[in-house]
Amino acid sequence: MPSFQSSLDLAAIEFQQSQYLQSAIAATQAQRQCGVLHIELRHRPHAKQGESAIQHMAQALQPMLREHDQLFQIDNQTVVLLLPNIAGVSHAMLAANRAQTLLEDNPESIVRLHPHIGIAIYPDHGDNLPDLLHAACIAAREFGQENIGVYEAERDWLGTQIARLESPLRDALEQNRFHLAFQPKISCIDQSVTGAEILLRWDDEFLGSIPPDQIVNVAEHLGLMDTLTRWVIQSGLRQFALFRADGFTGSMSLNLCPSNLSDPSLAAYIANALEVWSIPANTLTLEITESALIDDIEMALKQLYQLKTMGCMLALDDFGTGYSSLSYLKRLPIDELKIDRSFIKTIEASSKDAAIVQSIIELAHRLDLTVTAEGVEDIVGVEFLQQHHCDTIQGFFYSRPLTFDAFKVFYAKSESTQ
Repeated sequence: MPSFQSSLDLAAIEFQQSQYLQSAIAATQAQRQCGVLHIELRHRPHAKQGESAIQHMAQALQPMLREHDQLFQIDNQTVVLLLPNIAGVSHAMLAANRAQTLLEDNPESIVRLHPHIGIAIYPDHGDNLPDLLHAACIAAREFGQENIGVYEAERDWLGTQIARLESPLRDALEQNRFHLAFQPKISCIDQSVTGAEILLRWDDEFLGSIPPDQIVNVAEHLGLMDTLTRWVIQSGLRQFALFRADGFTGSMSLNLCPSNLSDPSLAAYIANALEVWSIPANTLTLEITESALIDDIEMALKQLYQLKTMGCMLALDDFGTGYSSLSYLKRLPIDELKIDRSFIKTIEASSKDAAIVQSIIELAHRLDLTVTAEGVEDIVGVEFLQQHHCDTIQGFFYSRPLTFDAFKVFYAKSESTQ
């Protein structure tokens, strides 16, 4: 009979992974294959809703299960369907479409189920279940058409990065091999240093300098982002406290990732860190991107309002690059908009981009928000932003990201010229 492995047996799932696949292989005829369907809810449910959603998913999928099919749970938003004895990708696609229909058109479900489904095939995409689960997960999140995707090894840049960085990243976390850089924020009015953005840096002995986006993407996938974020918070606030002891009067900004906003302990952790380092909450700005809001807007809003109630400042980063930024402005308790560098670098060449930047500044000010322009690299951009009353500038025209000591020198020189 088809089976469903409940969340009570997650430890057993890990222990029995090889047995699951071996059972599927045993039920597969010569010249046929096994398929793995990673079925993940589009929005991350809250804990109680998650338990209910998983049960509804399992119930909804029962009519399609054949004798040797196996359905088991990964977490509170994901189930996996292991399909032995299939003809190949086309057969798996039929199963995925059937699963999608059962989940989306289930009249008995009180929970709305809109899944992303990823497909991986044994042995084409892996010869063990962990590798197949990874491939199917990547397919669901990266290669989907109409919310169904098939794994393609040649497109799996994340898988390549994970293979290259997983072990060094774990070692770097254990041995504290990261460091921070500080990107100055400059007042458009008087050119003074009003603050800095805290940036994560990692220089590996063998791999060289690892781009921050690769660090974040791999850490997110490995479930290490909360640990990494806590390191940045503690290290950043510790160094901020040292800046303040030397007379620095500005603010500091740091970035939050999508998974951070689903961490219910985030606000309390930040509050404790602010107290430990004697940092006033209103001198810390937490930056989020629109992508951090998409998975679960209600959970994100709850977290942001908690942080706002504590007194922290909030900024919406990379503004203008998403599809729903204007709708978010009505709901988000933000203080600052950061205009994405892609608009700033073409101000001189593109009248449309210049008009967009001007409109963003005007809109933000009407909403009582401050505006920071990122990626300013020449005097033309500076003069344009000054003319249109932008508040703050970041970019190489003034400074590249600086080490702790270099930022202190930069700030001291700025103060001496005021």
